[in-house]
Amino acid sequence: MKRLENFKREDLAEFRKQIVLNSLFVSDYQNSLGISSDSACLFFDSFMSFIEDLAEEDGFKLTDKNWKEFFEKYDTLDNLEDWHGCYEDFSWVEYEEEFELAIAA
Repeated sequence: MKRLENFKREDLAEFRKQIVLNSLFVSDYQNSLGISSDSACLFFDSFMSFIEDLAEEDGFKLTDKNWKEFFEKYDTLDNLEDWHGCYEDFSWVEYEEEFELAIAA
């Protein structure tokens, strides 16, 4: 299994597919990639802020009625890849215990 800092485009696509973006429940960030739910939540909450900023820069006004349009336009793999590339330090990422054991083996 890979560490988050080594994720490629296809890994990010799988990671995104496995979580519920903008959920209030940490359990919605459980994944099979070894990233703890808390770390996944932090990563995707900050991604959500990132795409909200992109929308604001574009003049897109997010309302209760246009969430679907917002997600279709900004929740893209290109934007996720750009967000992942913003990180220089991944020391904050916690991994599931089973994943840590696999790395040590």
